[in-house]
Amino acid sequence: MRSTSINMIFTAKKIAESGQAALFSVALIPVILLAVLFVFNTGQQTAVKLKTQNAADAAAFSAMQMEARELNFIAYTNRAMVANQVAIGQTISLVSWGRYINSLGVNIRNVGNFAQIIPGVGSIIATITNAIAQSTNVLNQSIETASNVLLPALDLADSALSGSQEAYHLANGVFDPGGGNNHPGGAMTAVAEQVVKLNDANGQLNTIIMATNLSSYFKNRGNLLQRWGGDKEQAQNRMASMINASRDGFTSTRNNLPTPLLPVKSGNLYVTGWEFRRAGGSEIAKTSEGKFVWSGMDTLSLHVWARKGIILGGKKWIEIPLGYGASQTGNGSNFSYPGRYLEKSSTPQTVFPSTERTVNLPAYQDSRSQNAQGSNIAAFKNPGEQDSTGASMRSVGGDATRFSAGGISRYWDFNRNSPQLKDANGDPADVMPSYVVVVEHDRQNVRDASNALGIKQSAQDKTNISLAQDNPGKHIRSMAKAQAFFRRPASLWQRADAYDERANLFSPFWEARLVDLNARERSLYATLLGLQ
Repeated sequence: MRSTSINMIFTAKKIAESGQAALFSVALIPVILLAVLFVFNTGQQTAVKLKTQNAADAAAFSAMQMEARELNFIAYTNRAMVANQVAIGQTISLVSWGRYINSLGVNIRNVGNFAQIIPGVGSIIATITNAIAQSTNVLNQSIETASNVLLPALDLADSALSGSQEAYHLANGVFDPGGGNNHPGGAMTAVAEQVVKLNDANGQLNTIIMATNLSSYFKNRGNLLQRWGGDKEQAQNRMASMINASRDGFTSTRNNLPTPLLPVKSGNLYVTGWEFRRAGGSEIAKTSEGKFVWSGMDTLSLHVWARKGIILGGKKWIEIPLGYGASQTGNGSNFSYPGRYLEKSSTPQTVFPSTERTVNLPAYQDSRSQNAQGSNIAAFKNPGEQDSTGASMRSVGGDATRFSAGGISRYWDFNRNSPQLKDANGDPADVMPSYVVVVEHDRQNVRDASNALGIKQSAQDKTNISLAQDNPGKHIRSMAKAQAFFRRPASLWQRADAYDERANLFSPFWEARLVDLNARERSLYATLLGLQ
């Protein structure tokens, strides 16, 4: 009996405890529901925030990729212009050498004709020398014909390279060629907008930030990147120095070309003697009119000497020209083939601005000094310009063509007089302008408990379980900043001088990178967005 009472008591207690837990659970259900909804809403907002941040990062990076591609394009075309100019120099060199060979053949034929008086072998010598003269004439005429086609084509290529830089620059920054000119930021902005839509269909670029950023970006970009690098004379001097440094062996010096006569010399006979001197080369140099001209000269002369006195006295030399030829672009002027020419160049990497030096170098590998009479004949026979067939291009494009620009076509480069560049010790990579975007996503397009689950609430309900739709921060916003930068991979392309290469527009090693916004920029853009 007692045991039964005790069991009833315990059973009653268990029933009472179970009922209390149920009531407590029922009371927690609204709290749990609110917590779940809060987590759902927060998760949806976080997901959209990540999406907009990814869109902002991708948009800024893609826009700067467009800028990096333009800088690489300028680098490629600048190098192509150097190669194009070297090709012009090679053509002028071939024409000069062909004329030299032709004149040598003619003089050999004259000697052969004179040798006809020798009984027996004279006619054979004359036949051989006439064949040599005919061969050299055919060779020379072939070179002349080819040059009349090649030089205008090279002029056209130079103009096309220069013009393509201009077109790319305008497309990237001024208008969008595929968007009906609706994008004031050009292809860069058009790409940024497309990338935003690809990453966040409901996202869009903030127009206030875009307008502010574009104004600042293109102003800084325009101060740093300019036609001729801001100074045409300095730019042409730099380009001429690079062109001359890029000449191949045949163009720069032809003194060492095989010439069977060179080893034939008398040695020291004390009273008299003779030797053959060969000189030739080509270079691009500035005339007194300030135009850059390609010119080449080739000479071969026999130098005979005799003592001024029978026993004592110095040597008196007599030059007998055997072969002579010359050619030049002229650039619209009669160019007097000089004995020396000035070349302005600077030592890179060490200091900025680079120390510019002017060097007085012997022209045509000192042909004027080695074979003075032969050089005079070569200059007399070839006073005019070689590529006159390209003269019609002189007024085309205003500085875009080699003719109209004064021998070196316009190209884009960094403004070495830029104060920012001087502050960076000459490395544009340290002062490249940054590109900032703000991507915003309307909160009304964010899924929450109200529009995703259909949970409604009355206006009197103080517990708001949906995202705020009509407060000052009605957009979810993300900001990103990107910049073009230069880095030459030393592990793959090590410079011979072991220097770390400064950013430049002759090496195509430009890329894009994301960078952090500083406190001043965050404050500025927060103010523009009305968040302060």
